[in-house]
Amino acid sequence: MHSYWVMGHFEWVELGLFIFLAVIALVLLAQCRYRRKIVTSSEFKIAASRKNWHWRTIPETRLLIIALPLELLWEIAQFPLYTVWQEGSWSYILYGLAHCTLGDLIILLVAYWVVALINKDRNWYLNAVVANGFLFIILGAGYTIYSEIMNVRIKGTWGYTELMPVVPVIGVGAMPLLQWILIQPVLLWFMRLTNTTYDE
Repeated sequence: MHSYWVMGHFEWVELGLFIFLAVIALVLLAQCRYRRKIVTSSEFKIAASRKNWHWRTIPETRLLIIALPLELLWEIAQFPLYTVWQEGSWSYILYGLAHCTLGDLIILLVAYWVVALINKDRNWYLNAVVANGFLFIILGAGYTIYSEIMNVRIKGTWGYTELMPVVPVIGVGAMPLLQWILIQPVLLWFMRLTNTTYDE
């Protein structure tokens, strides 16, 4: 099917976006280390007396940094359950992993923002975590059901191998659904665990 696949303009743009976001994350991390080295005790006291911006104080940034390795590992683990693993070239498989991981992060961010809008609080994971977390999971799982039906049954963009367990009635792969049921609670737990105000 994709044996002689060549990256088109859209794929290059998507990979460029992925690289751009990774560079921004690295710059933020480097800035954090650089700022820590040059801050004196008097500057620290001045900064501590007012709210100071830092990437760790932005919940969405922490969410994406924590989610990136988890989502990528899940995609790698479940990739053999899709036919692209058997039919695609290595370039298509690697692009598929990057594309699906980026898609997972976007879905995650949108679901996070929907819950934040409902709560009128971007730090909603600190309050009523069970109810908010359930909504967070439902949003991610709901989009996954829609995406799998569209791409497997209607468009035929990808298919399942015989190894993929399929959920009865809705007829979508169990592993993509399990991804949102398992990873999102872990993310919320890490978000609560690493929650801190960061003043320098």
